Amino acid sequence: MEIDLVYTWVDDKDPAWAKRKAEFDESAKDCNKDAISICRFFNNDELKYSLRSAEKNIPWIRKIFIITDNQTPDWLDTNNDRVKIVDHKEILPNDKLPLYNAAAIENGISEIKELSEFFIYANDDMFFWNKMEPEFFFEGEKPICRLGSKIKKNKEYKHLYGAMIYRAYSLVKEKFGVEVPYFPHHNADSYKKSLFKECKEVFKEQFDATTNNRFRDFSDMQRSVISYYSIAKNEALAKNVALNFFEKLTGKTPDSEFISATMKKIPKIKNTKAKLLCINDTLKTTNEARKLVKEILDAKFPEKSSFEK
Repeated sequence: MEIDLVYTWVDDKDPAWAKRKAEFDESAKDCNKDAISICRFFNNDELKYSLRSAEKNIPWIRKIFIITDNQTPDWLDTNNDRVKIVDHKEILPNDKLPLYNAAAIENGISEIKELSEFFIYANDDMFFWNKMEPEFFFEGEKPICRLGSKIKKNKEYKHLYGAMIYRAYSLVKEKFGVEVPYFPHHNADSYKKSLFKECKEVFKEQFDATTNNRFRDFSDMQRSVISYYSIAKNEALAKNVALNFFEKLTGKTPDSEFISATMKKIPKIKNTKAKLLCINDTLKTTNEARKLVKEILDAKFPEKSSFEK
């Protein structure tokens, strides 16, 4: 089985990118503040360390694709044939560009021409913290979909992320009569390209509408719907990674952790024994916290990967 790894990446410090985005800042003023926060675009060199973690802990990956908006990390060795930059123009409708909406950009992943049938998708703040084999992500030909906390039915989720997940869950439930009432674990996820494409056709109206949203919106179709769809069709396996009360008491370590990049959470980042780790830049993340996170990453993955110059 050949398995690829896909990232989305942006460098907010690139003057050309910032100039393009500035043209739409006025129209973005009416957006939800979470959709336009600097934490959505801040580059703290996470991608470099995530690639180091991938080479060290999942060395069996065939090829890595990095989706960008006409950008290339200055440290990336583009002569390495195992890594390729994929521009938005290659996978998204050109008349909808530029896009600053992660949900819309992720719609294009399955359009990467060279992408293998089996792949892992990660944001640049997700790290392969410890050793893993392909079976961590796929059982046979079925993706393993890791799930977390329980979705509260009939609740009005006012946070943008929660509202998008609830919408995805509700659409699959309505369409197939199958409930997957859990949030995704918000970390690196495994997919089949064919199922990704199938789901986009089944919910074409919603996916197309998402691509019309330049910035994140409550009406967006979030990629969690692909996991819910795959589970509903019995073509993926659900695995809950949230610890119950007794597991927490015994000190059990979850295999996937999501930790906010805040001063309060820095000790937890240092001490985690999880295999997958997402260090999430949030509205509460300070530059001091970002500096400490970068120091932790440099200590954990000090050696250059073959993807660096």
